[in-house]
Amino acid sequence: MALTPEDVVKKEFTKPKGFGRSGYDEIQVDDFLDEIVVELRRLNAENEDLTGKLEDLRRSKGVAGKEGGSTAADTASGVPALTPVKGDADKADADATAAIPVPAKAGATGTPDAAALAKAREELATAERDLATAKVEREKVQREVAEAKERLAALQKQIERAEADSTQRTAAAAKRAEEAEAQSEARVRDAGTAQGGSSVAGAQAPGTAATAGNDSAAGVIALAQRLHDEHVREGETTRDRLIKEAQERHDSMVGEGTTTREKLVQQGQSKHDELVGTGQKRHDELMRQANERSTGLVKEAEERKQRIIGQLTTERESISTAIEQLKSFEHEYRSKLKGFIQGQLKDLDGEGVREKESAPGGQH
Repeated sequence: MALTPEDVVKKEFTKPKGFGRSGYDEIQVDDFLDEIVVELRRLNAENEDLTGKLEDLRRSKGVAGKEGGSTAADTASGVPALTPVKGDADKADADATAAIPVPAKAGATGTPDAAALAKAREELATAERDLATAKVEREKVQREVAEAKERLAALQKQIERAEADSTQRTAAAAKRAEEAEAQSEARVRDAGTAQGGSSVAGAQAPGTAATAGNDSAAGVIALAQRLHDEHVREGETTRDRLIKEAQERHDSMVGEGTTTREKLVQQGQSKHDELVGTGQKRHDELMRQANERSTGLVKEAEERKQRIIGQLTTERESISTAIEQLKSFEHEYRSKLKGFIQGQLKDLDGEGVREKESAPGGQH
């Protein structure tokens, strides 16, 4: 049980029993002094523990200690040690004081300051975990953007392949048109050759046969020219159609790829901006809460420190006053006891002399 200044003020000792004894019972006084020593040691240990926690909290938050400011440990070190009452019980007091256990610092882990510090550390760990989660999400968005870029590159390759196919198809159509034109020219040449043969045969035949051959050659030439024109027109139509289809396919794939790329880039950028904004807001909020909590803990620790220092100062003054009173009482008590013993010795010496004088044969 903690010892309070009121306990020291209201402490009462029993009177010693026996004839000629005054003052207080020495055993009770010694026991009470031992209790005072235990309480002072406990308060000093608690004060040192709180000071250590305050310094740890300041170091963890980057707050340096106040220069020239008195700490609880300095104040506690300024408490004067108890001066044992000199007398026959000095050795017993020293042995009892040495046997008193000093409370360890680890015993103060259950104080409200330690719980608040643990809670603040837990909130800080939660903030760090949330920040790590935001970083992971940001990396995920970056990976999605990279995948979108890869898909865009794949679409670009498809567009290039489509352009190459369009070029090949155009070249093939042009080749087919050239082949059709070559075939038409060959047919014209064949028709001309046939016309030459008809002319030779007509020269050998009668006049009526020559006239019929001329008409037949003109029809063949006209037919060949018509076939040539038709093949040329067909080749040109096929070429134009293939070129148009290839161009439409190229434009369609380019437009689709561009639209898909812009859509993916826009989605990725929007998702990236949203996650970055959310993560930044969460980070700022957690940092603000952590700073407010840290400031509150530091302020609370400072107030508790000042309060404990004030209580210790008050208790020290009360105990010092009680010790001075006990010393004064001891001095007065010893003086009275010494005078009483000397008076008793004188009385005993006087009675001895009178007995010798009154004894038979005592006078010569």
